[in-house]
Amino acid sequence: FHSFERWLTPGLGVSELEKAILNISGETEKLANYTAHGLSTLQTAITELSGLTLQNRVALDMILASQGGVCTILNVTCCMYVDHSGELLTDIH
Repeated sequence: FHSFERWLTPGLGVSELEKAILNISGETEKLANYTAHGLSTLQTAITELSGLTLQNRVALDMILASQGGVCTILNVTCCMYVDHSGELLTDIH
């Protein structure tokens, strides 16, 4: 009897499906917004941390300049790279 009723009134369950789809769509949009906000916050933290790291490195290099610098003392090749392009955030938005 239930299947006959659905056949007779096909719109009976469509409303519930539409609500479910809208709910899923809304939750997906919230998740995308939370993710974008989280990535933006992380990018801000990375920018601040890279600035602090560079300041500390400059100060340490100045202190150790008489001994040849940090890289000479540690006997390593120094290289530092921090992505400031913002491409990831641009792609998310």
